[in-house]
Amino acid sequence: MSLLHKIGNKPIIAAIRKMSDVPIALNSNVDNLFFMGGSINDIMESVRLTKEAGKRSFLHLDLIRGLSSTDKEAVEFVAKMVQADGIVSPKSHVIKAAKQAGLLGILHVFIIDSQALDNGLRSVGQTMPDGIEIMPGIAPKVIERFAKANESIPIIASGLISTVEEAREGLLAGATSLSVSENSLWLKGFSDLLP
Repeated sequence: MSLLHKIGNKPIIAAIRKMSDVPIALNSNVDNLFFMGGSINDIMESVRLTKEAGKRSFLHLDLIRGLSSTDKEAVEFVAKMVQADGIVSPKSHVIKAAKQAGLLGILHVFIIDSQALDNGLRSVGQTMPDGIEIMPGIAPKVIERFAKANESIPIIASGLISTVEEAREGLLAGATSLSVSENSLWLKGFSDLLP
């Protein structure tokens, strides 16, 4: 099943920075959790609980303590031992390794200027990730540019989205879904966010 089918039914993805937010996310409307912190021990338990709740887990490999974010062995460990559904990383070789290991690979791009925008678009073309996570998520112009250039790849807007209006703007700009840490948004669906 493609990433679009896994994330496209609900607009919000829970961005988990603190393990204390895991129970809130598991009891919310979200189907997908992006883990953006914690230790490998925390993550193993949280991924297990996420699976038991019938939800999917994606790891920001660079942000998990105890895992190398640069080698394929860490990716293989996540696939075989942690059993997450996917990995989020700004590193193209990590995304390629994730796909080879049977994980979904989401390329994280941080757009701070026009050069970063051009580099991000080029990196997507070279990597062909399953999804693209764009930061900051409150940049509709950037989201729209990525969405138009990559019509077959889901776009996930992430970072600094804390209101319904900001979420709405991201979706209207072309984001497939939004990764947010503001847990009041975890209860929102498309009908709450779009006119």
